[in-house]
Order: sequence, then structure tokens, then C-alpha cells
Amino acid sequence: MDNTTTLDPRVATVREFVARVFNRHEPEQAREFMTPDILWHGNTVGTINGVDTLVAVLNGFIGALPDIHAEEQDIIASGDLVALRQVVRATQTGDLLGIPASGKPVQWDAVDIYRVNEDGKITEQWAFEDMAAIGSQLGAFKLPWAG
Repeated sequence: MDNTTTLDPRVATVREFVARVFNRHEPEQAREFMTPDILWHGNTVGTINGVDTLVAVLNGFIGALPDIHAEEQDIIASGDLVALRQVVRATQTGDLLGIPASGKPVQWDAVDIYRVNEDGKITEQWAFEDMAAIGSQLGAFKLPWAG
């Protein structure tokens, strides 16, 4: 089965969100997919309330990684939740969470869980990015097990 074909509209919403916001590098488009009171749990950056604040964070993130591309590995839906596992690749050309621009390529695994309402809008998201991989590849620190 083609992984872009789905009968579940919630899965379609999440796929389109990733395609437009991240892979087309259009963070402002997040407003079309999320409710104004989105609750975003960003693991290492904490919890963010509201689409305006989240769009500002996405602008900074995508601005630092302007060629970002997320490749879907697995997607699972149950009820109003959609879980997406992906591999993300980018080149860091701007400050990223205090890590100065390096020009280095970076790749990491990510798992995101989205709560999508009956209107097809994302009301909540949990974002789990492999910050150890990101930080070590960009030279922010050396992992003890990375040789």
C-alpha cells in the first residue's frame, strides 16, 4: 500500500501538516492545521500554549534548519491520536537552541504524537526529538559512547 494513501482523515491532516510546515519550510502554515489554543509539549523546550507562540518557535527552528526534511517511517492512528515516527535531515545555518550556526548536516529520529479533533485540527502535540543526536552532530557536546 502506498504510504500516502489513507482512509483516516486525521492521518491525512498530520501528513499534510508535516509536508507543508516542515518539508516546504512554511512555519506560518501551522495556523491552518492547529487550533488557536494548541498545547504543544516539546520535551526539551517545555510546554507551549497557543498557536502564535508555537509559530514563533517553528520560525526559529526552521530558520536555523532551512533545508529541513522529515521522512515518514511509520504512522499509527487510534481514536483522536496519530503517532508519527520519522527521520529528519537538515543543515544547520542558524542558531539552534543556543548552538551557533555550524553549516553542518544533521540527522535525527523523531516521534510526534498529535491529537486531532473532529474538525481536522490539531489540538495537542507531543514532540520527541533526539536532542543528543542533534547536539553531538552539531558539536555542542561529545557523547561518551560516540567514540
